[in-house]
Amino acid sequence: MAERSAARAAGRQKDSTGAGTAPKAGDTTCGLPPEDALAAHPDVAGRGGMGMAHDDYERGGAPWRDDACALCEEYRFLLQVLGSEAEVWKSLQQQFGIVTQRTQMVFGVGALAISVAGFSGHRLAAAGPFSGLTLMAGLMCILVGLFVALYGVVRVRWMSSLRGDTVEASFLRLLAVRNRKTRYFLWSLKLVIVGLVLYVAALGWFLFRASLGLVPLV
Repeated sequence: MAERSAARAAGRQKDSTGAGTAPKAGDTTCGLPPEDALAAHPDVAGRGGMGMAHDDYERGGAPWRDDACALCEEYRFLLQVLGSEAEVWKSLQQQFGIVTQRTQMVFGVGALAISVAGFSGHRLAAAGPFSGLTLMAGLMCILVGLFVALYGVVRVRWMSSLRGDTVEASFLRLLAVRNRKTRYFLWSLKLVIVGLVLYVAALGWFLFRASLGLVPLV
């Protein structure tokens, strides 16, 4: 009886101190220190004061936040493959450069479409309401896509300023910002593609009307 009482008392003491309890589903940090986990969740870090300051690169709701474990696993994979933190830094520099180069392509296509519309847009609009409305909608989509690229990708923020309390937390933040820029780039690309489709629809309607002799080609 005395042994059972002592065992029950030890169990109650263990439960009261929280030792040996399994972590909850939402508390997973992949073995990161608390400050690194906060760094991977900037919305918490900005309120808690342990991570880095909350800024406009981490704005957005829950769907825009990256998973802390996914960022941690990617960083450790890069570190394992590349062999050193300096090589991981160089790899992230290249990845940021690739996103910027792809964004320049989007700007080139969008600027070309706007320039052509400036010369021939009035002729396309003369083909009828459908052609005019699709042309206007296409140009608006292209302009919105360029704005998204300007706001989300082209803004300058030096990698060395995106640092946390530890080196690992700094790399996690860099990965989160890279993912954010990539999402902005994809949104801008989709908007520009939709705008080009609408532009081609306006051009196709103009050519169709012109083939029927309803609109002069010259």
